[in-house]
Amino acid sequence: MRVSMLNLYSNNLQSLQQSTVDISKLNQMMASGKSILRPSDDPIGSVKVINSQRDMAATNQYINNTESLSTSFGRAETYMSSMVELQNRMREISVAANNGSLSPEDRAAYAAEMSELLEAFADTVNAKDEGGNYLFSGNLTDTAPIAKDASGNYVYQGDTNHREVQTSGSSWMTANSTAAEFIFANGSADILNQTKDFIAVLEDPTLAPGDPLFSQTATDMLTSLDDTLTSISSAITDIGGKQNTLSLIQTAHEERVLFNEEVIGETEGLDYAQATAEFNLKLTTLKVTQQTFVQVSQLSLFNHI
Repeated sequence: MRVSMLNLYSNNLQSLQQSTVDISKLNQMMASGKSILRPSDDPIGSVKVINSQRDMAATNQYINNTESLSTSFGRAETYMSSMVELQNRMREISVAANNGSLSPEDRAAYAAEMSELLEAFADTVNAKDEGGNYLFSGNLTDTAPIAKDASGNYVYQGDTNHREVQTSGSSWMTANSTAAEFIFANGSADILNQTKDFIAVLEDPTLAPGDPLFSQTATDMLTSLDDTLTSISSAITDIGGKQNTLSLIQTAHEERVLFNEEVIGETEGLDYAQATAEFNLKLTTLKVTQQTFVQVSQLSLFNHI
């Protein structure tokens, strides 16, 4: 009789403890919205969730890279477009100033405006991003790409290196253009020093259109403008193509993130209706078990006499 009563007592206590554990687990699941609280709940599902989370983290990093790269390209394109606008005005002045009917004062006025355009152009080439890094100096982002040497000539101070940014698991994209490429790598003289020389000719009252030095400098100016405009336009076109590619890559990454979110949701997401029904059932079972346990714990040998 003692053995039977002890077994009955132990079974009820064990059932009571198990129901309490089950209800606690269901509470955690409903609070977190997850059906897998620990790997042992579903080893295969847990591995699938971990793999999806890892892939999603990498993909989100690629999305951040493409967004940052797109912003950088947009900023560079804006400054390059400003360079084109400045050079368009330089061309207008170069053509207008090569007119024999102008007075020395007229040419001096054009020289003054050209000086302002040259200064604005150099400042634009020395543009920085929001972090204070120079955009067009290669990897020497803390060094202004354009400066003047002891002789007053414009020189390039950056390097010709390019930064590569990873945009997917298997692809990288060049992130920057250098002033060395679109200003100092043309067949003609660079636009900065050529403009400086043309200004000097315009300011010289002894020189006028028709003089060999004036004519040659004016011709060289237009040639330099053509070459530089071609280089900068090519850089802008390249940026446009990269922006289109980034847009496609980012769309693909965003779809991949959504896919991983769906996999994770389907694998560990909780069916609240089913969980609620199970919770109510477990709660009822716990109440019954508690009542039974109370009754069993009060039994003794004298109750059976």
